[in-house]
Amino acid sequence: MISGESFLVRASSLHQNKYYVDYVGLYKLNDISIRTGINTPDLAAIYKKNNGIYDEQHEVYFFDDMECAKKTITEIMIHIKSDNRGRSILLTEAEIEYIRQALINEGVNSIHLRNKIKDNIFKKLNS
Repeated sequence: MISGESFLVRASSLHQNKYYVDYVGLYKLNDISIRTGINTPDLAAIYKKNNGIYDEQHEVYFFDDMECAKKTITEIMIHIKSDNRGRSILLTEAEIEYIRQALINEGVNSIHLRNKIKDNIFKKLNS
């Protein structure tokens, strides 16, 4: 599962006023390609489209502007298959218990918890 929250724009310690895309500690194009399932040439095209400049020595694309790096992340997420995309949702213990009971009693339709809990779960899932 790949989450957009796992991508970060980091300031470079090698080049002043330059930024790069980090995905769970990975920053080399080939490594990100393997993890995201986007082939390397397509991923490189996304970086270049957003003004990324390739540093062959470090195998990293650097950006002069943080916004360009953020646009790159957004575009990468668009190219990831929806089946592989994920997101983080925080649930209360009551909400977790509601879901657990729903799974246990699937098809029986006998969950007797407050509707407010169900409504809160739907709000979180739909946001």
